[in-house]
Amino acid sequence: MDLLFDIEYMPEPHTGHLSPTQDVVDAINGIYQRKPFTNILEFGFNTGWSSAIFLTMFPNVNVTSIEILKIENAVHGAKILEEKFPGRFDIVWGDSKQISQDVIQSKQTLPREYDTAFIDGGHYPDIVDADISMCKHLGITNFIFDDANAPNIQPALVKHNLKLIHDYPYSLWIKKNGKFKSRANKGWLLGIQHYES
Repeated sequence: MDLLFDIEYMPEPHTGHLSPTQDVVDAINGIYQRKPFTNILEFGFNTGWSSAIFLTMFPNVNVTSIEILKIENAVHGAKILEEKFPGRFDIVWGDSKQISQDVIQSKQTLPREYDTAFIDGGHYPDIVDADISMCKHLGITNFIFDDANAPNIQPALVKHNLKLIHDYPYSLWIKKNGKFKSRANKGWLLGIQHYES
């Protein structure tokens, strides 16, 4: 398995994650060509691999991540990105469901205005619903999902009437114990999906 660029400086993730393989990079480039983005609101930081991919591929793009698990590798990954991409990366620690509620009720603000959401956080209907609701409240109409074909994500997509623009399947490779390994899917087609509202 070949990585198109090196982001192995990032800490090892605690769950599955995107790696800069040919199919992942092609998917992100395809979405960007269709609808260029400048400021991404990301749900699910993990330890920062997706953020690192966006920040590396697009030097004029900024990323704000929301992450519930403030574990050592996640904190370390956020620090690396803040230092490597100064002024282009922010992280908001907390439960995206609560943050969504607070943003919609004007109790909390986020660091930027956003044109695109990358949703890859909690894979449950109520969490995805809250994430989409906040994005729509913020005026975001461009949505990128990882694993939108998962059964628990589909109800929120239907509820919010999001329109599938393109599905980009990929093979999942994860870094575990310092080595990359292929990981089978969980019964759905793995991919990055582009939706619009």
